Amino acid sequence: MRKILIILLIVTAGQGAYAQVKGFVGLKGGGHLSTAYIEHTIYNTFMNTGFIPGYQGGLMLKLFTNRSSTSFLNAGLQSGLAYEQKGWKQTFATDEPTYHIKMSYLNFPVEAMAYAGKGNTKFFFTLGMFTEWLVNVEKDPDPNPDNMGTGVEFYTYEENRDRTFGYGVRLSLGVQHEFPFGAIHLDGFISYSVSSLMKTEDLDNRLPDLSNHYLAGFTVAYMIPFGKMDF
Repeated sequence: MRKILIILLIVTAGQGAYAQVKGFVGLKGGGHLSTAYIEHTIYNTFMNTGFIPGYQGGLMLKLFTNRSSTSFLNAGLQSGLAYEQKGWKQTFATDEPTYHIKMSYLNFPVEAMAYAGKGNTKFFFTLGMFTEWLVNVEKDPDPNPDNMGTGVEFYTYEENRDRTFGYGVRLSLGVQHEFPFGAIHLDGFISYSVSSLMKTEDLDNRLPDLSNHYLAGFTVAYMIPFGKMDF
């Protein structure tokens, strides 16, 4: 996967070297549902995790390139910097209250883009990677281990043990339309944190060695254009 993404970015850069380029910069925001895949490679992990709502917002940069007036599909690049909140919940079959954790990150994506469309309306697809830095954690008090139910386990992020840096992949599909006052961007996306948020040193330990965020949501952005594209 990493090699494929690097190739896409190289192709995008090569496309831009011999093409017209028009850029957009602006503010974005949106919402999503997130949860986490928490499992052990050897031992079964008995956790009932579910989705929680979250939001993201920040800066967005887009570059569209076009090689000729007859080309239908063209390449581009999408990046930016965002504040992104994600996490998960764990529910129990007993009367133990549902446990929630929200983790806030600074997120830096770099995505190769393919788009179709002429003039002011462009339909696009992006695929890329992101890095992220944890800036805040909000979590409920730990559940009562004697009231979780038979065989049920509980694991969460621990500040003095686990990672603050992560990385993953992001895919989106959307549309952008340019008006006289700027451009409006709208997309739907999914992302997966390839790096595990819990830090494990030994597989003999029951602490899950797989703990990955994944989420699905939407983004809306207002963009200001720069540069020029004649076709």
